[in-house]
Amino acid sequence: MVCLLTAVADGFDINVFGLVVPSLIKEWNLTPVMVGMLGSIGLSGMIFGSLVLGPIADKFGKARALMLATSVYGVFTVGVGFSQTFTQFAICRFIAGIGLAGAFPVVVAYVSEYSPKAIRSRLTVWTTSGMALGTVIAALIAVKMLPAYGWRGMFFLAAIPLLLLMFQYRLPESMAYYIDKGQNDKIVKVLQAANPAFVPLKDDKYQLDKSNQGKVSLVSLFSNGLAKNTIIFWIMMFFNYIFIYGVLTWLTQLLKIQGWSLGWSLFFTLVWNLGFILGIPLCGWLQDKFGGKRTLSIGLLVLSALVFVDSVIGGNKNALALAIALFLTGAAQHGLSGVAGSYIAQSYPIAFRGTGTGMGYGIGRVGAVFGPMIAALLLTYGFSGSMTLRVFACIPIISAIAISLSTDRTIFKTDISSDTVDIKG
Repeated sequence: MVCLLTAVADGFDINVFGLVVPSLIKEWNLTPVMVGMLGSIGLSGMIFGSLVLGPIADKFGKARALMLATSVYGVFTVGVGFSQTFTQFAICRFIAGIGLAGAFPVVVAYVSEYSPKAIRSRLTVWTTSGMALGTVIAALIAVKMLPAYGWRGMFFLAAIPLLLLMFQYRLPESMAYYIDKGQNDKIVKVLQAANPAFVPLKDDKYQLDKSNQGKVSLVSLFSNGLAKNTIIFWIMMFFNYIFIYGVLTWLTQLLKIQGWSLGWSLFFTLVWNLGFILGIPLCGWLQDKFGGKRTLSIGLLVLSALVFVDSVIGGNKNALALAIALFLTGAAQHGLSGVAGSYIAQSYPIAFRGTGTGMGYGIGRVGAVFGPMIAALLLTYGFSGSMTLRVFACIPIISAIAISLSTDRTIFKTDISSDTVDIKG
């Protein structure tokens, strides 16, 4: 639950900027390029956070990394609400992004480690639903708050996640961390929580099984047959995030360009994000049943087709048809995003899972920088809202082709039991 709520903060932030874009344009007279710059600056901070927090989590503990990330995000997102200039807004968004993006990969790696193997994919994907839930919460709040209180109040709400710190403090660390630090008493506590019948002996010594051992370094991601998958994961995440941030940052405005009112545009954005209700459980089940590779390869092609359908229906002024199409698109986008993170996390040993997952999301955030700017440039050069969506509909196809070339290595044992920890008496 703590990890789920931490993921909610990430989802809230993904959606909040896109929701306040029309208000920012009106209040500060921003051009599309300036809006794209603001979105991309915040995402630049996220790149740094994703790349740095993963190794920190593996070396100093995932719970501590979560606490650091949550603190940075909460304080500086509130700072965004106090911004009086374009520059102040950009600086606070950059620093907040460091904390925000650093937390989510750690959450994914943490849950994949502490979940039972039989339902590991479902639990990991369901935890990522916190991101989707956060986008829905942001949209619901925006409907009431933006007309009455303006865009600043949306960022002041970021103080709420700081309450998670007291719960994050109580989370156990990774087994790899406990073993590295020789904290046998805590290892025993975790093993007994997982299996009450476990009885430790005085001379027991603990170590990770061979499949989960490794050195915390970037080089490890390219050793022992992991190089091909690492490169493929980076390609997939790069294009996935171009799509996600490009579309979600601009969706409200794209719908307005197509002739829908602000109220309808906010409603449709909410409907997209409500798709997680269907997408998260369905895609989690599909991954456990058919594997991450097959689920992603086929699912991303379906996502591409759905976005193309959205672009056609959006200009026809049929609210019901558009709502249904956007709900299904959101289901695919949110569900497949969870599968992507789960697939990456399960493909790396526990010893450097945080590093592998963090790097994947970090490279993805690089793509996220380009997403809003690509949309802004398309609009600047005269593309309609429908044509802009059709351009973005092509992007998931690239990810689908890339992931189809991966090797399914989700064989590392991560059940917290004697399968993960070798016990020598």
